Amino acid sequence: MAKPVIMFVKKVVNNVIRGAMKKTPVLLEHVWFVSPRRSRFSSWYQDTVTAQDWFVEAASAQEMLAVQPKWKGNKKVTYSGVSVLSKAKLLMCRPPEIHQRHPASRKAIVCTRHYRPLKYPGAQSVLFSLNFMLTHFGIWRNGKKMEHLSATVALLGNRVFDNINYYHFWADVIADVWYIKNNLPRSEWPDYYLVPFAELAWQWEVLWQCGVREEQVIPYAKYDVLFVEKVVIPIRDKGAANLPPWLSRAIHDMSGWSPRSGGNGRLVFVSRADASRRRLVNEDRLRERLRQEGFEVHALTGLSIKEQQHLFSSASIICAPHGASLTNLVWCCPGTVVIDFLSERHLVPCFKELAEQNQVIYYPYVCRAAAEDEGGINDDMVLLDGQIESVVEVVSRHVGTSGHALDIRKG
Repeated sequence: MAKPVIMFVKKVVNNVIRGAMKKTPVLLEHVWFVSPRRSRFSSWYQDTVTAQDWFVEAASAQEMLAVQPKWKGNKKVTYSGVSVLSKAKLLMCRPPEIHQRHPASRKAIVCTRHYRPLKYPGAQSVLFSLNFMLTHFGIWRNGKKMEHLSATVALLGNRVFDNINYYHFWADVIADVWYIKNNLPRSEWPDYYLVPFAELAWQWEVLWQCGVREEQVIPYAKYDVLFVEKVVIPIRDKGAANLPPWLSRAIHDMSGWSPRSGGNGRLVFVSRADASRRRLVNEDRLRERLRQEGFEVHALTGLSIKEQQHLFSSASIICAPHGASLTNLVWCCPGTVVIDFLSERHLVPCFKELAEQNQVIYYPYVCRAAAEDEGGINDDMVLLDGQIESVVEVVSRHVGTSGHALDIRKG
């Protein structure tokens, strides 16, 4: 009789402990974390951009494949706008080794002057923040290695640890500058920009093209802890699963790009053979078939931003394995055809949505993963023979007898 009672008591105690552990992060969040909309040290500027009418009739509406991918999605932010926090402390965190693609990869935890982290959509999680702050207790509590900056600093990006990704640099970093300038009065515009940065040549070229001066750039990895007079935090949808409806417009405005009408008829295949992940293992077969249809083959490594802009704006059809290079479809003319090869385990809709914003005709081809143990974002892919023939058929539908692509929407 005693044994069942003991087992029952143990079960009750375990359930109580588990319940308390589940509630601990929630309690911590309420007690320790603070909302940027409620902190007495923060000024809140409501998003006035996203509510505008950004509807663009999707060019791909009539030109979709019979089978559509089951797109991955994240919850959209519950509120959006810009927070300006006075006398803020920023703790720069290194990623776990498995997520570190570059030695300078960092994310920021934003705290008030009293070391209360800000909790907002897209901020670091409660447990991540707590673990980091406990690990670096000596630094943040005693002010060791803390740099002081009496200026207004914008925290750009801060969505992913990847500081060498072309897509995230445009979509999360550069678009943040546009978002800040379209939501803040000029008097609150930042003096400096904290940038997830690897000091790559193309990153400097993007910043220069978008009007960000070299002396305004502070790489995330420059400081462990930074105390600033004011920090500007753009809070909005970021990443690859949820795009704001104005993203294409922001990139065009920042780069001074004016969309052209009609490409020059070039047929372009963008190779990822020199990439470390998401390659087509039978790319050579696809490449040979596309060459027979008049395609040029390009790898974008080493091309300047202007050369990439020229390549995509002069193309009428573009085929490419899914990767950051397809960010360049923002330079495409309306009616351009883009064929995107995606891994079955990494179905993110970023280029689908970007294509719609640019009135680009978008064909997603879901490819089988080449191996079982890579994990979606790293998967190499296999394009089946039937898919290769389907691609050729799609190309043929859009190419006239002259060899130039036709806009079949008009017919």
